[in-house]
Amino acid sequence: MSTNAARQSMLENIRKDIHDREIQFVRFEQADIHGVSRSKTVPVGCFMNYVENGLNFYGGLLGLDIQSLVPTGTGYAEEVAFADHCTIPDLTTFRVLPWVPNTANITIDPYWYDGTPAMASPRLLLKRIIDAFDEMGYVCRLGYEFEFYVLKRDTRQPVYGGQPIFVTLKNNFDIDFTYDLMRKMEEAGVRIITQNSEHGPGQQEINLYYADGLAAADTAFLYKVGAKEIALRHGYIATWMTKPFINSSASGAHFHVSLIDKATGKNVFDDPAAPYGLSELARNFLAGLLKHAGANTLFTAPTINCYKRYRVNSFAPHSATWGMENRTVGIRIKGCRGESTHIENRLACGAANPYLLALSTLAAGLDGIRSRPDLPAPITDIAYERNDVPMLPRSLEEAVAEFEKDTELHAVLDPQFVKLVLALKKFEVEIARKEFPDYGTAEFNNRVDPWEWDYYMELL
Repeated sequence: MSTNAARQSMLENIRKDIHDREIQFVRFEQADIHGVSRSKTVPVGCFMNYVENGLNFYGGLLGLDIQSLVPTGTGYAEEVAFADHCTIPDLTTFRVLPWVPNTANITIDPYWYDGTPAMASPRLLLKRIIDAFDEMGYVCRLGYEFEFYVLKRDTRQPVYGGQPIFVTLKNNFDIDFTYDLMRKMEEAGVRIITQNSEHGPGQQEINLYYADGLAAADTAFLYKVGAKEIALRHGYIATWMTKPFINSSASGAHFHVSLIDKATGKNVFDDPAAPYGLSELARNFLAGLLKHAGANTLFTAPTINCYKRYRVNSFAPHSATWGMENRTVGIRIKGCRGESTHIENRLACGAANPYLLALSTLAAGLDGIRSRPDLPAPITDIAYERNDVPMLPRSLEEAVAEFEKDTELHAVLDPQFVKLVLALKKFEVEIARKEFPDYGTAEFNNRVDPWEWDYYMELL
């Protein structure tokens, strides 16, 4: 089928959905750098016009901080006179939203008005990197795990106490909510594989079935936005703020990746005869993750609050290490092998943007395949107790510094993206410095300030 014929077929299916499901509104939606949904709602009568001609958005939204303050030096604000983007909808992403009456959404990509892509966009850059793997003959198979807190909307306190991991009564603390969430996600095409209570008060974990390529990140983004909306309808706040309570478990976001041969459908990470049962390709990919783990902390721990997660024996990895079935390392090789062989990136915090988590992992793996760095021996004991392993940045400014000097990683990314991210994250560090006289001290890192709740909790 030609490209034009495929487009017309998708449009006919969309028109049918709009008619059959009585859709009255369509959200044109994109993720900012923080993973926050930024959208415009369009009456359905205007929908086809914007499909054909694009929809204008303020171009600088990719460079806004989470509360929409405007940093300078991003390349997307004062340097371009605060110009708009013409955003183009991706027809493959059209979905009816079961949790909003008579509403669908569609994901958009930003372009400058001369037609060039705005490559600070996490989604556009992720697509480029996935395409690089495609040109090598590989499909990127990706899976997400998310931990999050469910809080009472009026008090912002947990919906239950203790640390009841896997306790059935707490899995179903409000079965109307948890089942409503899972049913509506299934209706929206988001396949959930498990749901359970986690190790903190009011903390839950929901894991998604794997998907291939960009669709995996799109689905993860839709899930996080939808879960927040469904929670609000039940009187709760669902938050992926990493550390809402200093004495309770932080939220993580584990990311699973394997590469599949396009021609054969076989998992190319699997090689039972090779060291560790991993193919040379897999070992190079893994070495790339470790090589760039420090720089990628900017994306796996993207907020000042994230660094309060790193505590000994908390199952939050704090070193650029790997091992087999070892929960204290940063990168774990799961026990399942054969066609299920994959790498689990355990470094990410709950606040990580799903697009940037995939982007940073795949970019580092791609550089590893190209540059073939040495792979250190796996950690077989407790990584927290080792003083001979490379430690990760312990603050947002340290992560900025690591990313700024990692020019080999920059080469896999895009200059627009690198410039914007550095300007934005330096701005966020300065906000924290101005807000807290004791910022960066042990005292600051041993509390969660109410300001952090106001800055992060609702939107992340």
